[in-house]
Amino acid sequence: MLHAAEDRLAAIHTLLVPMRTAPIADARGATPALTSVKHQLRDWIEFQLADLQWKDGRWTANPTVLQEQLNDELNRADLFCPQNATCWENRLGYLDRVVLEIQSGFLVVRTSIGVQTCGSDDSAYIYELTDNRWSRIWQSEQNKYEEKTYFPQRLVEVKISGTDWRPESDHTEHRIVTTGVFPWCSSVWQPVYFRVWQTKSTYSNPLLVLDESEQADIAAPIHARLNQNDVFIEFQIIANDAMRVSEFQHYVAKNGKLRRTDPVALTPQNFISFWLRHPWSEVSEWTAQTGRATMKAWRERYKGTNSEFTSPTRRCTNHPDLWQVATDPDSDTHPGVHYFLIRARPPFRFTMVAASDRPWPDCTEDDPAIDNATDFFDK
Repeated sequence: MLHAAEDRLAAIHTLLVPMRTAPIADARGATPALTSVKHQLRDWIEFQLADLQWKDGRWTANPTVLQEQLNDELNRADLFCPQNATCWENRLGYLDRVVLEIQSGFLVVRTSIGVQTCGSDDSAYIYELTDNRWSRIWQSEQNKYEEKTYFPQRLVEVKISGTDWRPESDHTEHRIVTTGVFPWCSSVWQPVYFRVWQTKSTYSNPLLVLDESEQADIAAPIHARLNQNDVFIEFQIIANDAMRVSEFQHYVAKNGKLRRTDPVALTPQNFISFWLRHPWSEVSEWTAQTGRATMKAWRERYKGTNSEFTSPTRRCTNHPDLWQVATDPDSDTHPGVHYFLIRARPPFRFTMVAASDRPWPDCTEDDPAIDNATDFFDK
């Protein structure tokens, strides 16, 4: 068994070493040979998992200890980039650390292979322990290596929902979310990827139900949380005027599909940014029904921008659920301050009511606290 494991590491080494001197090429130097490396590495890790068992109320061996043992073996096999070496700028031909994590009784494994131009191509796998054997129930890999279709990711989070143990429930039904970024070294404005899968006894394979990306600040925190019915994702987008604005997304599962729902923002100012930035087909649902035609026409004239907020959000004294948000687009085509009237109801439910070039006379009570909501992911 020891020799079999060593043979797999030797095979990985044989595949990787020639890549270290490869010239800069399309798709960041990635070729189908990377898939062979991914699978050899995955199979080598799976070979070691027999040592990880649940016994007497704890994991034996400790997953963190096993993780470090695996990384030590990879390092001794000359598969990691040496410290203080130039390969950190061109990491093709090297592996990065393996990460093991137990989530709700499942084992999440993350692997990473270097690519050219300061990047990595991360993969993830999830395993379930049944009758003292680990079985792979899901995986995520990038295995298309053409320039226009290869989108390597540095994974930020991989999460799986727990099992619903009620007798009438499908115990194999889970949701899996991944967040990742397009790795680059010269700019933090790069795509953020977020994907969601669903597993179920009636599915032969996990079903990909959400596959989206958006330009964002990849140096800022990226969060994800999920349960049996909900998926929450948050990251920082970079607006037209270089402002960082929180993008909050909440999806609910229904009939095998995900539907976006409240909250779409956690503060009035972030809601205004959401409403201006996204297409009308998305934001009309968050526009008061009685004013949709007027607000659609207003957006077509204004064209929208993510602009500076000129004053604290103000409560409207005659209507306790209405607030006024003021923005300045700072443009020649749309000069001056614009005012938005929104309805805010707990928890984090916002609706666009009206827009104007003049403030509403009863919206005079400064309420800066409403734009400093508690971090959702700290709750």
